[in-house]
Amino acid sequence: MKLFAMVTSVSMNNNFALIMVDMGGVLVRHDDTSMEKLLLKDFGIESYGSFAELNPKLADVLQQHSKNAISEEQMWQQFTQKTGIVVPPYKGSLWAKYFHPDLDMGMHELLSELKQSGLRVVCATNTEPAHYEHHKARGHYAVFDAVYASCEIGKAKPEPGFFIHILESEQVDAQEVFFLDDNTTNCEAAARLGIHAYHYTDMADLRWTLCYLELL
Repeated sequence: MKLFAMVTSVSMNNNFALIMVDMGGVLVRHDDTSMEKLLLKDFGIESYGSFAELNPKLADVLQQHSKNAISEEQMWQQFTQKTGIVVPPYKGSLWAKYFHPDLDMGMHELLSELKQSGLRVVCATNTEPAHYEHHKARGHYAVFDAVYASCEIGKAKPEPGFFIHILESEQVDAQEVFFLDDNTTNCEAAARLGIHAYHYTDMADLRWTLCYLELL
């Protein structure tokens, strides 16, 4: 059981009130790295597989954009400043050009089951405005009772403020929350606040864990 909170504190009959779920890599199949690789190819760069590989400082630029602290235009300007690579013109959102995620219907069904059992299920996602609008337009958030997107709340995982914002908005204690994410850093950050965090890798293990906790 891959819980980042102390396993001894997570037993059956816990009084869980909220399921907090990541989006990319959990409910939707999408890999930012593959998208970045395609964009770099458009920029004439084929020797790097991701923005972070090209320049580690770009991670902070992307984080700032995911919090809507900078616009996409400003993000590309900073990209050029840090890499020397001139971004070619593109009509519309370049960041959305290769963003074509598919819903994982197995996960969708699982979240629906959790809701049917009486649990409140919310989305806790780091996402940029273009990607957020893409999901909204296609109804990808419809399964959730509420959506907490970094570009809307101005905070992003793994910042403690991101999780605290959700706890306060939902009026729940950290110990009442089961958090599901495919990123270990995010899980560790949530666990430090007392949230029961689970590192998601496959559906079978997740279902076993939820059954053990009597959430299914």
